[in-house]
Amino acid sequence: MVALRQAWLLAVNDLRQEARDLELILTSSFFSLVVLIMLGMSFSALGVSSQPLAVPGMLWLSVAFVGALTLGRIFTREREFDTLRALLVAPVERVSIYLAKAFVTLVILLGCSFITVLGLTLLFPAAQPFAERPWATAALVLMGCTAYAGVGTLFAAGLASSSGKNVLLSVILYPLTMPSLLFALVATRSLLEGHESFTTYLGQLTATNVLAFVVGAWLFEPVLVGVPQKRSGTARAARRRR
Repeated sequence: MVALRQAWLLAVNDLRQEARDLELILTSSFFSLVVLIMLGMSFSALGVSSQPLAVPGMLWLSVAFVGALTLGRIFTREREFDTLRALLVAPVERVSIYLAKAFVTLVILLGCSFITVLGLTLLFPAAQPFAERPWATAALVLMGCTAYAGVGTLFAAGLASSSGKNVLLSVILYPLTMPSLLFALVATRSLLEGHESFTTYLGQLTATNVLAFVVGAWLFEPVLVGVPQKRSGTARAARRRR
Protein backbone atom coordinates (compact mmCIF):
# COMPACT_ATOMS: atom_id res chain seq x y z
CA MET A 1 0.00 0.00 0.00
CA VAL A 2 2.90 2.37 0.67
CA ALA A 3 4.31 1.73 -2.80
CA LEU A 4 0.90 2.32 -4.38
CA ARG A 5 0.44 5.57 -2.47
CA GLN A 6 3.89 6.76 -3.52
CA ALA A 7 3.13 5.81 -7.12
CA TRP A 8 -0.12 7.75 -7.02
CA LEU A 9 1.58 10.87 -5.62
CA LEU A 10 4.33 10.71 -8.26
CA ALA A 11 1.81 10.19 -11.05
CA VAL A 12 -0.37 13.10 -9.86
CA ASN A 13 2.70 15.34 -9.74
CA ASP A 14 3.70 14.37 -13.31
CA LEU A 15 0.16 14.86 -14.59
CA ARG A 16 -0.07 18.25 -12.87
CA GLN A 17 3.15 19.38 -14.54
CA GLU A 18 1.95 18.03 -17.88
CA ALA A 19 -1.39 19.81 -17.50
CA ARG A 20 0.55 23.02 -16.88
CA ASP A 21 2.92 22.64 -19.85
CA LEU A 22 0.72 20.59 -22.23
CA GLU A 23 3.86 19.64 -24.13
CA LEU A 24 3.42 15.89 -24.32
CA ILE A 25 -0.38 15.98 -24.47
CA LEU A 26 -0.50 18.39 -27.41
CA THR A 27 2.28 16.60 -29.26
CA SER A 28 0.66 13.18 -28.89
CA SER A 29 -2.83 14.45 -29.73
CA PHE A 30 -1.63 16.27 -32.84
CA PHE A 31 0.34 13.21 -33.93
CA SER A 32 -2.78 11.04 -33.46
CA LEU A 33 -4.79 13.41 -35.65
CA VAL A 34 -2.12 13.38 -38.35
CA VAL A 35 -1.96 9.57 -38.35
CA LEU A 36 -5.76 9.37 -38.42
CA ILE A 37 -6.03 11.73 -41.40
CA MET A 38 -3.35 9.84 -43.30
CA LEU A 39 -5.04 6.50 -42.61
CA GLY A 40 -8.43 7.89 -43.62
CA MET A 41 -7.09 9.25 -46.90
CA SER A 42 -5.19 6.03 -47.64
CA PHE A 43 -7.98 3.54 -46.90
CA SER A 44 -11.12 5.54 -47.69
CA ALA A 45 -11.65 3.54 -50.90
CA LEU A 46 -11.86 0.18 -49.09
CA GLY A 47 -15.10 -1.73 -49.36
CA VAL A 48 -17.22 -2.35 -46.28
CA SER A 49 -16.40 -6.06 -46.41
CA SER A 50 -12.66 -5.35 -46.28
CA GLN A 51 -12.74 -2.66 -43.62
CA PRO A 52 -12.92 -5.06 -40.61
CA LEU A 53 -9.53 -6.37 -41.71
CA ALA A 54 -7.97 -2.89 -41.89
CA VAL A 55 -9.54 -0.96 -39.00
CA PRO A 56 -7.83 -2.99 -36.20
CA GLY A 57 -4.44 -2.40 -37.81
CA MET A 58 -5.14 1.33 -38.08
CA LEU A 59 -6.06 1.54 -34.40
CA TRP A 60 -3.10 -0.33 -32.96
CA LEU A 61 -0.53 1.08 -35.37
CA SER A 62 -1.61 4.51 -34.18
CA VAL A 63 -1.25 3.38 -30.55
CA ALA A 64 2.21 1.96 -31.29
CA PHE A 65 3.43 5.17 -32.95
CA VAL A 66 1.98 7.47 -30.29
CA GLY A 67 3.28 5.17 -27.56
CA ALA A 68 6.82 5.33 -28.89
CA LEU A 69 6.60 9.13 -29.04
CA THR A 70 5.26 9.29 -25.48
CA LEU A 71 7.75 6.85 -23.99
CA GLY A 72 10.64 8.66 -25.64
CA ARG A 73 9.79 11.75 -23.57
CA ILE A 74 8.36 10.25 -20.37
CA PHE A 75 11.69 10.69 -18.53
CA THR A 76 12.63 13.95 -20.26
CA ARG A 77 12.13 16.21 -17.24
CA GLU A 78 14.18 13.94 -14.99
CA ARG A 79 16.98 13.82 -17.56
CA GLU A 80 17.03 17.54 -18.41
CA PHE A 81 16.85 18.81 -14.82
CA ASP A 82 18.91 15.95 -13.37
CA THR A 83 16.18 15.05 -10.89
CA LEU A 84 16.33 11.33 -11.49
CA ARG A 85 19.31 11.00 -9.17
CA ALA A 86 17.46 12.88 -6.43
CA LEU A 87 14.43 10.68 -6.95
CA LEU A 88 16.53 7.54 -6.62
CA VAL A 89 18.10 8.62 -3.32
CA ALA A 90 14.73 9.71 -1.90
CA PRO A 91 12.80 7.27 0.33
CA VAL A 92 10.68 6.11 -2.58
CA GLU A 93 10.20 2.53 -3.68
CA ARG A 94 11.63 1.81 -7.12
CA VAL A 95 8.44 0.04 -8.15
CA SER A 96 6.52 3.23 -7.32
CA ILE A 97 8.50 5.13 -9.95
CA TYR A 98 7.73 2.41 -12.48
CA LEU A 99 4.00 2.37 -11.70
CA ALA A 100 3.79 6.18 -11.77
CA LYS A 101 5.46 6.49 -15.17
CA ALA A 102 3.40 3.62 -16.57
CA PHE A 103 0.21 5.30 -15.32
CA VAL A 104 1.11 8.63 -16.93
CA THR A 105 1.89 6.84 -20.19
CA LEU A 106 -1.41 4.98 -19.97
CA VAL A 107 -3.40 8.19 -19.46
CA ILE A 108 -1.85 9.81 -22.53
CA LEU A 109 -2.36 6.67 -24.62
CA LEU A 110 -6.00 6.42 -23.59
CA GLY A 111 -6.63 10.03 -24.56
CA CYS A 112 -5.03 9.54 -27.97
CA SER A 113 -6.87 6.23 -28.43
CA PHE A 114 -10.17 8.01 -27.77
CA ILE A 115 -9.38 10.40 -30.63
CA THR A 116 -8.43 7.51 -32.90
CA VAL A 117 -11.47 5.36 -32.10
CA LEU A 118 -13.82 8.32 -32.55
CA GLY A 119 -12.22 9.21 -35.87
CA LEU A 120 -12.31 5.63 -37.17
CA THR A 121 -15.99 5.36 -36.20
CA LEU A 122 -16.78 8.47 -38.21
CA LEU A 123 -14.65 7.56 -41.22
CA PHE A 124 -15.37 3.84 -41.66
CA PRO A 125 -18.82 2.18 -41.54
CA ALA A 126 -17.28 -1.13 -40.41
CA ALA A 127 -16.09 0.60 -37.20
CA GLN A 128 -19.65 1.25 -36.00
CA PRO A 129 -19.44 -1.60 -33.41
CA PHE A 130 -17.11 0.70 -31.49
CA ALA A 131 -20.09 2.99 -30.87
CA GLU A 132 -22.61 0.16 -30.52
CA ARG A 133 -20.58 -1.63 -27.83
CA PRO A 134 -18.85 1.20 -25.94
CA TRP A 135 -18.06 -0.81 -22.79
CA ALA A 136 -16.44 -3.64 -24.72
CA THR A 137 -14.49 -1.08 -26.76
CA ALA A 138 -13.36 0.73 -23.61
CA ALA A 139 -12.21 -2.54 -22.01
CA LEU A 140 -10.33 -3.53 -25.16
CA VAL A 141 -8.55 -0.19 -25.51
CA LEU A 142 -7.72 -0.12 -21.79
CA MET A 143 -6.21 -3.61 -21.81
CA GLY A 144 -4.24 -3.01 -25.01
CA CYS A 145 -2.81 0.33 -23.90
CA THR A 146 -2.00 -1.04 -20.43
CA ALA A 147 0.08 -3.86 -21.85
CA TYR A 148 1.93 -1.46 -24.13
CA ALA A 149 2.61 0.98 -21.28
CA GLY A 150 3.80 -1.78 -18.95
CA VAL A 151 6.41 -3.07 -21.38
CA GLY A 152 7.39 0.32 -22.79
CA THR A 153 7.99 2.05 -19.46
CA LEU A 154 10.54 -0.59 -18.51
CA PHE A 155 12.71 0.05 -21.55
CA ALA A 156 12.19 3.81 -21.46
CA ALA A 157 13.71 3.69 -17.98
CA GLY A 158 16.75 1.89 -19.36
CA LEU A 159 17.47 4.87 -21.60
CA ALA A 160 16.53 7.53 -19.04
CA SER A 161 20.12 8.25 -18.06
CA SER A 162 21.34 8.63 -21.66
CA SER A 163 20.55 11.69 -23.74
CA GLY A 164 21.25 10.40 -27.25
CA LYS A 165 19.85 6.90 -27.31
CA ASN A 166 16.11 7.51 -27.56
CA VAL A 167 16.27 6.22 -31.11
CA LEU A 168 17.07 2.80 -29.65
CA LEU A 169 13.75 2.79 -27.82
CA SER A 170 11.72 2.14 -30.97
CA VAL A 171 14.13 -0.60 -32.07
CA ILE A 172 13.68 -2.40 -28.73
CA LEU A 173 10.06 -1.46 -28.12
CA TYR A 174 8.23 -2.72 -31.20
CA PRO A 175 9.46 -6.35 -31.14
CA LEU A 176 8.77 -6.71 -27.41
CA THR A 177 5.29 -5.18 -27.54
CA MET A 178 4.33 -7.23 -30.58
CA PRO A 179 2.59 -10.05 -28.58
CA SER A 180 0.34 -7.55 -26.79
CA LEU A 181 -0.43 -5.70 -30.02
CA LEU A 182 -1.27 -8.97 -31.79
CA PHE A 183 -3.69 -10.00 -29.03
CA ALA A 184 -5.27 -6.55 -29.19
CA LEU A 185 -5.44 -6.72 -32.99
CA VAL A 186 -7.21 -10.08 -33.00
CA ALA A 187 -9.58 -9.01 -30.23
CA THR A 188 -10.48 -5.84 -32.14
CA ARG A 189 -11.29 -7.77 -35.28
CA SER A 190 -13.40 -10.17 -33.23
CA LEU A 191 -15.28 -7.20 -31.76
CA LEU A 192 -15.95 -5.66 -35.17
CA GLU A 193 -17.15 -8.95 -36.65
CA GLY A 194 -19.29 -9.84 -33.61
CA HIS A 195 -17.58 -13.13 -32.80
CA GLU A 196 -18.23 -14.83 -29.46
CA SER A 197 -14.48 -15.36 -29.02
CA PHE A 198 -14.02 -11.69 -28.12
CA THR A 199 -14.14 -12.38 -24.39
CA THR A 200 -11.53 -15.13 -24.79
CA TYR A 201 -9.13 -12.81 -26.59
CA LEU A 202 -9.79 -10.09 -24.02
CA GLY A 203 -8.95 -12.54 -21.24
CA GLN A 204 -5.69 -13.46 -22.97
CA LEU A 205 -4.85 -9.78 -23.31
CA THR A 206 -5.55 -9.27 -19.60
CA ALA A 207 -3.19 -12.14 -18.74
CA THR A 208 -0.55 -10.48 -20.92
CA ASN A 209 -1.03 -7.28 -18.91
CA VAL A 210 -0.46 -9.07 -15.61
CA LEU A 211 2.67 -10.75 -16.94
CA ALA A 212 4.02 -7.48 -18.37
CA PHE A 213 3.61 -5.60 -15.10
CA VAL A 214 5.01 -8.41 -12.93
CA VAL A 215 8.12 -8.68 -15.11
CA GLY A 216 8.38 -4.90 -15.43
CA ALA A 217 8.20 -4.31 -11.68
CA TRP A 218 10.77 -7.04 -11.09
CA LEU A 219 13.29 -5.76 -13.66
CA PHE A 220 12.72 -2.01 -13.27
CA GLU A 221 15.40 -1.32 -10.66
CA PRO A 222 18.20 -3.29 -12.43
CA VAL A 223 17.28 -1.67 -15.74
CA LEU A 224 17.16 1.84 -14.26
CA VAL A 225 20.21 1.84 -11.99
CA GLY A 226 22.13 -1.17 -13.29
CA VAL A 227 23.34 -4.31 -11.56
CA PRO A 228 26.17 -3.73 -9.05
CA GLN A 229 29.33 -5.47 -10.15
CA LYS A 230 30.99 -7.88 -7.79
CA ARG A 231 34.54 -7.20 -6.78
CA SER A 232 37.08 -9.64 -8.06
CA GLY A 233 39.20 -11.75 -5.73
CA THR A 234 42.35 -9.81 -6.68
CA ALA A 235 40.71 -6.48 -5.85
CA ARG A 236 39.50 -7.78 -2.50
CA ALA A 237 42.97 -9.14 -1.64
CA ALA A 238 44.62 -5.82 -2.54
CA ARG A 239 42.13 -3.97 -0.39
CA ARG A 240 42.92 -6.24 2.57
CA ARG A 241 46.66 -5.64 2.20
CA ARG A 242 46.04 -1.91 2.34
